[in-house]
Amino acid sequence: MTAQQARRPGRPRSERARQAVLAATLALAAEQEPADLHMEAIAKRANVSKETLYRWWHSKTEVILDTLAERGQQTIPLPDTGTLRGDLRDFLRATVDSADPATGRLLHSIAAAAASDENAARQVRDQFLATRRADLGQILRRGAARGEIDHDNAALALDLIYGSLWYRLIFRTGPLDYRWADQVAAAIASP
Repeated sequence: MTAQQARRPGRPRSERARQAVLAATLALAAEQEPADLHMEAIAKRANVSKETLYRWWHSKTEVILDTLAERGQQTIPLPDTGTLRGDLRDFLRATVDSADPATGRLLHSIAAAAASDENAARQVRDQFLATRRADLGQILRRGAARGEIDHDNAALALDLIYGSLWYRLIFRTGPLDYRWADQVAAAIASP
């Protein structure tokens, strides 16, 4: 499918307006629980019409997922230190740094939606998790190419890393901090 085929009907999306919506979503999430976050409030804060918002996103979940995906791309760079352990450490530390209260609230919100609704789970997998897993997968594939991790273990490491992260995030079993990041990197990249 080409970009032209994928484009929704109507005027092309304004990147300025899109960024305003994403920023408004984060700002509102910092002030209130995501359950209280409504499309009308996002539109008002972003200074766009509700019609514009609904033309580009069909639901609040889609806006939140776009916001989180964009935030991840902006705040969690893909490191290339030359070692798997260094790349994992830097990637996971950047993940820790990006986990501010607003982002945490939005992540809890999408996890709850995914747990109770298969359509929401599919959206979370396809629109958010897939991009984060792809970035981490690239780090692990580089490590496998250098012989630092077995290819099969690299695939499993994706689930182990994100399982640990989400377990701590959702159930608050421990902090998401540099100690966690360093321990996970060492466990995955140990000789």
